[in-house]
Parts: sequence; C-alpha cells; structure tokens
Amino acid sequence: MVTGFLTGTCLNAIFTIRDHFPNLPKELNPSAVFEYPLIFGLVTILIVSSGVVKLIINGARREYTLWTILGANPQQLSGLIGGQLALIGALGSLIGFVLAVPGMVPLNTWLIISFGLKSFFQKVGVFPFEFSVTACLLTVGFMAVTSGVAGYLHAHKLFAHGQNEILTTAKPRSLRQLISHWLVVIVSSVGLVFVYGDSLIITPQARHYLRAGNFHEAGKAYIPNLLLIVLLSIILFTAIARLILPWLIKLWTIMLPKRTSSAVNTAFWSTTFDKDYLASLISPLVAGSFMLTGITYIASDITNFGTNQEAAANTAASIISFVGTPLLIILANVLTITIMTNARKRADLTQLSVLGFTPQNLINEKWQEAFIYATTFLICAVISNIPLYLVVTHLVIATHNAVTLPWTAIFIWPVWLWPVIMIFIAVVGVIQVRYVAVKTYNYETNC
Repeated sequence: MVTGFLTGTCLNAIFTIRDHFPNLPKELNPSAVFEYPLIFGLVTILIVSSGVVKLIINGARREYTLWTILGANPQQLSGLIGGQLALIGALGSLIGFVLAVPGMVPLNTWLIISFGLKSFFQKVGVFPFEFSVTACLLTVGFMAVTSGVAGYLHAHKLFAHGQNEILTTAKPRSLRQLISHWLVVIVSSVGLVFVYGDSLIITPQARHYLRAGNFHEAGKAYIPNLLLIVLLSIILFTAIARLILPWLIKLWTIMLPKRTSSAVNTAFWSTTFDKDYLASLISPLVAGSFMLTGITYIASDITNFGTNQEAAANTAASIISFVGTPLLIILANVLTITIMTNARKRADLTQLSVLGFTPQNLINEKWQEAFIYATTFLICAVISNIPLYLVVTHLVIATHNAVTLPWTAIFIWPVWLWPVIMIFIAVVGVIQVRYVAVKTYNYETNC
C-alpha cells in the first residue's frame, strides 16, 4: 500500500503534467521533481522486496509442506506462491493509489515548491487534479510483476527438487543460482571500481568548465557518477549482507561480556542465528543511510556554494526529492518485517520463559539484541560512507579548490539513526515480552 501510494503519486503527477501542459518550457517543467524519487523508489523496492518475500515464504513453510504432502510439486508451489504474492502486490498497490488520490494535489504542490519551482505556478496557476488510469495501471502492474517474480524465484530457490526432499525446505543453491548471485557481486564490484576511478580524474566535460571558470558546473558534471556509486554500493551490500553480517557481529561483539552475561550471550546467538531476518533488517537501513549521506554530500558540497540559507534549502529539497520516497518504503519494509516476525519472536520468548528467564531477563535480552542490531548497522553505514567521503572531498578540491566537507560528515546520518533504530527494536521487543508475560501469567492462573 505504501509503495502504491508513493509510486502512484509520482506517476500520476508526471502524466498529469504531460497531459495538461504538453508545451511547457523545460526550465518550468517540474516532472523531474517526481521522476527522481520515482526512480530511487523503484530501485529501493527491488532491493528490499526480496527480504520480505523470503520471510513470507519461511513464515508459511508449514502450510506449503502440507500442500506437498497432498501432492503439489516444487514447480506448482513456486507458481502458486508467485501468483499469491502478485495478487497481494496488485491489490495493495491499487488500494495505496486510490488512497493517494485525494491528497495528490496538495502533496504535488508541496513537492514542487520545496524544490524551488514556484515559477511553475506563476505560469499555470494551480496544479490540476487528475486520476490517470495509465499511472494506476503502471503502478499496479509493476508491483504485481515485482512481487510475483520475486515470490516465484525465492520459492523455487527454497524448496528442494524432490517430492521427499521438499519437506526439509532447505537445500544448497544450484549452480545457476550461485552463478547469478556471484555475477551480481562481481558486476557491482567492478562497476564500483570503474566509477570510483572515473571520479578521481578530471573528465573532458569538467575540464571544459574549469577552463571557462565555471567551477559550479564542473562539480555538477560528476553527479551521475556519484549517484551510480550510491546505487551500485547498495546493490553490492544487499548481495553480500547475508554472508558478512554474521561474521561482522562475531568480530565486534568480542568486546561484549558474552561469557558472564546470559542476556548478552542469548542476544548474540539470536542475532546471528536467523541470517535472513538479519539481512532483511540491516540491508535496507544501511541503504537508507547511504542514500541520505550521498544526497547530502551532493547537495551541500557539489551543487551548493551560495549562502548558508540557500545551501540549507537546496540540501533539504534534494533530500526530499531524491530520498523521501525510498526512506518511506524502507520504513514500511522494517514495519512489515517486524509484524511478520512477531509470532515467531513471541514463540522464542515463551521458550526462554519456560527455561527460566524472568520478564526482566527477557527485557534485558531484548535491549542487548537492539544494541547489537543497531551497532552492526552503525559499523556498516560508517564503513560504506568512507570511500564516498574521500571521493567527494577530492572532487570538491579539484573543481572548487576548497575543502568544505569535514571528516565528521562520515558519521552524521549513521550516528543520528543509530539511537532511533535501537530504541525502535528495543520497544518492539519489550512489547513482545509484556505480551508473553501476561499470557504466561493468565495460563498459570487458569491452571
């Protein structure tokens, strides 16, 4: 629904502008205000959807096993799961699009004004209201295809090929899956090396602007490279997150008192055991932090050298335009993951309670889990920011002959997001503990 709301708003605005103002001059056309968040939002959907789909399939594993006993083979199950998720994606995006319609005009107006294009309204008056059927069909179709394909591929990868093996719902990746996965890793890695290298040299376009004394445009010539770095970095991290995150947690938690504290030790094993949940939670959060950092670097140091007020306004508008939609999708993704894993987390808490953990012990364990998750995010986000910071600093020196980006910029967004993430995860955990405690108390009272 959130995706349908956001994607539908952007697409509807683009088609409305095209239908009502086909001859609008390029400098007055605000379509780019909606195209940028749409592109970043669609990329974010493709990245975060896989984690949600995996959790959906794992959560319904028992039902799929029953269907197998009744005679369904892996191919049929994969097709059935893909169809279910496609239908859910289509209905959810349709509802989101319809809910977005009443607020499209004020929301579109706010976005255009935030990006500094007030001249558009001086030319056309008010933003027209229109329900674009084409935009609606594109939104619903995209979400149906994305959800259905992701569901089919992950189901096909999860279930074993044999009628008896499928009951285990676990198998090593096939050669084709391994090749495709490592192909993504290699291509994104090579692409990053190439783009980083290209950003360290003075391109012919930038040299032309520098000779003309136009330092501002020389810096802007590197914006496509920086945006590509953000995109490829997110793809690479998402591809390797499941492999590196458990090892990273094992590495940095050496300093924690795992041997002397049962809460810390239990939290450690809880975070490293479920690799799918770990990757599904941390990957989109790191992606959101990296997008915020990248767009902040570009807006405040590459494209801006005016007054402090102008710089702040441009940075805020760029963050809203480029990152607003992806961040809302990531937030919805985190909430979805939290809801989907709620029942399993409660079952784990019930088991710990049976083993002798008091409610206070469980609350302490949940705080330790939140600390481990949030700190792992912080480490990943900071490490990801370092090479981008070095490149942006080099570009600013090369094009503007000035240093405007302090080294503390590496930590700004990760440090701000770290307590928010930790408190959110901890509060959800405490609520789960309270629920289990009340349920256990009622059961003991009835007995």
